[in-house]
Amino acid sequence: MVAAPAARVLAEITAATDAAIDPLFTDFVDRVGGVKVVGNPLSERFERNGRSAQLFANFLLEAWPENAGTTYEVQPALLGELASGGRYFRQIAPFRSEPTVEYIWQTRHSVRFGFLELWKRLGRAELLGLPISEEVPEVGGITAQFFQRGKLSYLATRDVPIQIEPLGSQYLASLSDGLDASYTVDPIAPQSPSAATSLRVAVANTGDDTWAASGDDAVTVGVRWADSHNPSARATPNPLSLTDDVAPGGSITVDIAVQMPTVPGPFRIQPDLQIGGEWFSSRAVRAPIVDAPVRLDTPDIRVGLLDISDDNPGVDRATIFSTAGLAISDEGGTVLGQLGADERAVIRRDIPNERHLVDLPDGTRLATAGKVLIDPIEESLLRLEETAPQRTYRGTMEFAWLPSYQSAWLVNTLPMDDYLSGLVEQNDTIPWEALRASAIAFRTYAYTVRAERRARNNLFDVAASTRHTPTLYTRDQVYHGYARELSGTRLREAIHDTRGCVLTYEGRTIHAVYFSRADGRTRSWHTQWGGQLKPWAVAVDDPYSRGQTLLGHGIGLPLRSANAMAAAGANGEQILASYYTGVDFEHVY
Repeated sequence: MVAAPAARVLAEITAATDAAIDPLFTDFVDRVGGVKVVGNPLSERFERNGRSAQLFANFLLEAWPENAGTTYEVQPALLGELASGGRYFRQIAPFRSEPTVEYIWQTRHSVRFGFLELWKRLGRAELLGLPISEEVPEVGGITAQFFQRGKLSYLATRDVPIQIEPLGSQYLASLSDGLDASYTVDPIAPQSPSAATSLRVAVANTGDDTWAASGDDAVTVGVRWADSHNPSARATPNPLSLTDDVAPGGSITVDIAVQMPTVPGPFRIQPDLQIGGEWFSSRAVRAPIVDAPVRLDTPDIRVGLLDISDDNPGVDRATIFSTAGLAISDEGGTVLGQLGADERAVIRRDIPNERHLVDLPDGTRLATAGKVLIDPIEESLLRLEETAPQRTYRGTMEFAWLPSYQSAWLVNTLPMDDYLSGLVEQNDTIPWEALRASAIAFRTYAYTVRAERRARNNLFDVAASTRHTPTLYTRDQVYHGYARELSGTRLREAIHDTRGCVLTYEGRTIHAVYFSRADGRTRSWHTQWGGQLKPWAVAVDDPYSRGQTLLGHGIGLPLRSANAMAAAGANGEQILASYYTGVDFEHVY
């Protein structure tokens, strides 16, 4: 169950028209610009959440005695979040900041032009906090923007067009309008795209006014999608009317029919009441936001592990065993052998006959054409002796013959996210957001290459490394299988956290190439490798690698800069948007 408490947390405040600035807050008020910035005091000092507080026309100030002697001894409370009722404001895709427009990583919103200038002048997040909305239109032609701790507004015809909004006054007025509610919402289980489901919402009337079922002030129950995904991918349900009036202390339970989005993604939905077409949350009544995930099955990927050919000297076989047991079958499904834990099967190529020879532990030798399939029993992992040091792999394997190369290949088939968890391009101790950025880049590259190679009917989608696969040389990601997970699980957690997320440009996934270290600037794909211009892979300045030497091809994401940028506070999406130009974030499963 997901519950949202009533928002009227300041209801005990009594307005005091003759209130004076409490001595506890005088120094702070003077330091930030006096009452022309914070507004006139609206209350005497009171206790809130165990802290001394005072409400002003523009801000709610709180005392933090544990920070005595620092600039954080007094801090503005999150009045913007409180007064907005937790209302969801559409987030935007990351972009590179410019002098007049700045993207704020933490909240995925931007501050622009005059609002940006005033926000900076007021100490950036110190007073107003971070933006929690973009610029939004309001009554009377006003353009406003909500921040965590306050609000700014713009009206061209005013003597001072940009002003700090009297959010404290507005919130205090909302306390007397008689509206309040508390929600309990059943969670939505993951759904497939376009599925029909329902959202069960129980709402209690915790205010002073009766909710009317009809008339000009009729109350309805509606929902809004509360995420940054493309609005065209989903439909918003129509609001439901109340069957009867709901008196203070009463409650209702409704089931709202929801048509899930047409594409996968970590969607969210916000139930909210309306009165006269206005959301309760716009009157500071907090509304909950619940997850509404849409998922497809995780796709598989085929990884070339081992090349048995003249191009790979010293390798003339594949020795396969498992942690708990496996079955060997031919392409038609006939079982050739069943092995217990650690029992080895040796598979060789028979060049003259273009077939495979399979040696079983009991001395039996089998000859078969086509593919040899190796399936571990449940909970068992496969091992391959020829990839040092006897690496362990999730999924299944197959042994296949490529006549055009007179080579045989061992291919590992497994779910995409298990493959990504076996990549060794980044270690497990880097900052979390760098791991998230890496997971998205790894997935995007693998997903794009997989689609292209399957369109060409290739035997496998990616190669594990150039060391063991020289016949079909690739620059694919280095895959060590389960051994990577033994060094830590944070990469797997980042892959789970970003499930299905990929980078796209104009609706298509990109070749999200990356490299080790830049030298103050990345390179253009077209300049380095030729071919058609790729607008998402152009040279960009990289302040995190100034004074260093280039290590790698220089195109796309420099991994060490990603680590440094995350350590400086950037989130994964902002890191990626800084090095891949003009990209969007979409989900493919």
